[in-house]
Amino acid sequence: MRIHPFAFATLLLTVLSPAHAATHYLTIVNDDAVSALAIEATPHGSEVPSVLDTAGALQGGRAGQATVSFPSGVCVVTLRVTYADRGPLTITDWNVCRQSVIYLGQARRAGLRQLADASP
Repeated sequence: MRIHPFAFATLLLTVLSPAHAATHYLTIVNDDAVSALAIEATPHGSEVPSVLDTAGALQGGRAGQATVSFPSGVCVVTLRVTYADRGPLTITDWNVCRQSVIYLGQARRAGLRQLADASP
C-alpha cells in the first residue's frame, strides 16, 4: 500500500498540531436597580485584573447588557463590579466556559443572602 506524500503530510500535521481552544464569551446582564459603571475580570491564578469592554456603563433593569470575550484557556475568573451609588460587588470563581450568562442583580442578592445566613 502506497500513501500519497501530500496525504501523509496532511495527516502528520493534523496529528501533531495542538488542539485549538475556543474563545469563550460571557453575556453580562445588569438586572440590578442601579447602573454598573465598570466590570473587571481577574483570571484564576492571576492577580492582574483587566477592565472588560462593555462599551460604557450598563444601565440597570435588564436594559444594560454586554457580551465580552475571554481568550482561550481562560475559564475561571473573579469579576468585580463597580456601581454608581453602592459598594462594589465581587463574584469569585465564575466559570465562563460553563456559564455564559451572568445576571449581576441575582449575583448581588445571592451574596447578600449568604452574608445574612452567616451572621449570628
